[in-house]
Amino acid sequence: MTNTAPAPLLTFAIAAGATLLGSMSGSSTSLITTPTWLMLGIPLPLAVANDKLCGAMWTLPAGNQYLRRQSADWKLLAGMAPVGLLGAFVGTRVTTHVDAALLKPIVGAALLILITISLLHREFGIVPEPPRTNRALPVALSLPLGCYEGMLGSGNGILSVLMLCRTRGFDLPTALGHYYVIAALWCAFAATLYIFQGYYDLRLMIPAVLGSLLGGAIGSRIGSRRGSVFLKPLFLSVGLIFSLKLLLPL
Repeated sequence: MTNTAPAPLLTFAIAAGATLLGSMSGSSTSLITTPTWLMLGIPLPLAVANDKLCGAMWTLPAGNQYLRRQSADWKLLAGMAPVGLLGAFVGTRVTTHVDAALLKPIVGAALLILITISLLHREFGIVPEPPRTNRALPVALSLPLGCYEGMLGSGNGILSVLMLCRTRGFDLPTALGHYYVIAALWCAFAATLYIFQGYYDLRLMIPAVLGSLLGGAIGSRIGSRRGSVFLKPLFLSVGLIFSLKLLLPL
């Protein structure tokens, strides 16, 4: 437990606002919240633990909202889940021993490349396409994605959604739904590991979880109702901004 924690109303507002944006665009809420918690004096492992707990709470309802009118690929999710959990386990161990923020420029560069490619593809994310690969590739990619989710997670939602659209031909609502379902499991596992290592503070976590639940519920409802045409420019614009934020010391 930290000596100080932000005011509950401030914590609630930060979490709600970040999750509202993240749940609509697939952008990482932690890219907003983690630096904010650090600025407010929260240690990095506790800040990440808090964000993972929030992620475990709001992503599953959001995923269900996006997949209400879609057919979920349960075989894909069943393959990605355990591989991503292994990665998340490694990621949480790394965060408590090294500065995970060193990964930011690498992830930012990868995001920028993927966003640029997607901008050049007019039909990207608008309508479903035939799968370009079998399920083995996205399952294998779950290892580094799960690892990064456990370490920091900033921008991981955008990376995962881009991967699912490119490999399995999903449109954006379907990709978001699949990512949020799997992210709930990865985040819950990572949060459990952090908490069992003593990184928790209820004064921070309770208002943050409540705020993220509200933001996720509103954002996913808006995103699922407005569809791909609404989501695509938001997804790519926020992805471009976040990739530059990760890449450059802004």
